[in-house]
Amino acid sequence: MKDMNVGQSILSNRKRIGYTQSDVAAFLNISKAAVSKWEKGHSLPEINYLARLAVLFDITLDELVNYSPQLSRQQIRTLYHKLAGMFETDDYDDALEAVRNHAHRYYSCYRFLTVLTGLLLNHAYLKEDKTETFELAKQLISRVLLNSDSLHFKEQVTFFRAMIHLMEQQPSEAVDLLEDAALPKLPASTLLAQSYQMQGGNQKAKAVLQIEVYQNIVFIIGDLTMMIKSGLYDDLENLISRGETMDAAFNLKALHPNSMLNFHLVSAMQLVGDKKQCFHHLEAFLESVENLISDYYLHGDEFFTEIDEWVADFDIGKDVPVNFGIAKEQLANALVDNPAFSELKEDIAFKNIVHKLKKIVEEN
Repeated sequence: MKDMNVGQSILSNRKRIGYTQSDVAAFLNISKAAVSKWEKGHSLPEINYLARLAVLFDITLDELVNYSPQLSRQQIRTLYHKLAGMFETDDYDDALEAVRNHAHRYYSCYRFLTVLTGLLLNHAYLKEDKTETFELAKQLISRVLLNSDSLHFKEQVTFFRAMIHLMEQQPSEAVDLLEDAALPKLPASTLLAQSYQMQGGNQKAKAVLQIEVYQNIVFIIGDLTMMIKSGLYDDLENLISRGETMDAAFNLKALHPNSMLNFHLVSAMQLVGDKKQCFHHLEAFLESVENLISDYYLHGDEFFTEIDEWVADFDIGKDVPVNFGIAKEQLANALVDNPAFSELKEDIAFKNIVHKLKKIVEEN
């Protein structure tokens, strides 16, 4: 990842203004050989020559040195997974410092800063004192909000800022940021699909609608899971039944196992007094875990045939945000360290489920 290519910039700008190497050499009162070395990348001009070249080419110094603080999506993905891996294998503070250094190096690549903010929040739980992590995340968020022209990036970091407020026990501030999210939403995807169809782009229209349905299903399961976990319901059985109906309709344990393992885990926690139902959800939890570990990336299926290309275009690629090794460790301890199941610890059926879980995690 080279940030500068001065030689190529001198060559292209020289040709743009119709100068030969000799012309440039004469302008700077140096040898033609020196200009040739610059253009071939064998040497770099001194700063006083750079300033005079910028005047000659009528461009800024930044434009002349071809400094590009932007990263491609592929470069962002590569760096994301490298840094995520550091949180698993290295000292947390070293990983945090690496994130800081990369952020400052590409401080004007707002897509990258947005992705790094998500990286920090996804791994903040690994550190008991989150002060430094949150401070860096807040700096990146402020940078994006102040300087980026992208409404999408600003929306993402606003969501991240609300997450930090919640983790810092500041619910009022989170409400202030997100209250408008509860307003009725316009069916923009439907309109976009109709527009594509009118242009003869049926495939694009199909993709837009599939993506919208996919996202809404995942969000709905997430909302149902929170309602179950937080006791925000009038009829628990009805609430869980609706989630299972969606699971059956869209094969969610295979399509999006991460959502379903959380759904079934919290359902089992709420139904711990009803062993039959509790173990039903724990078995479904196991199935979801096995699907997730054996296929640890986002994907479509025979119904969502247009999803894979969309997922592949994510800033971090098709992998889920949390490093695989860390996720496996969390899953392995999801039952045995869960106080909700303390009364089942000596139950033989529960022990069998715990054994199956560890086996699934260890063998993959």
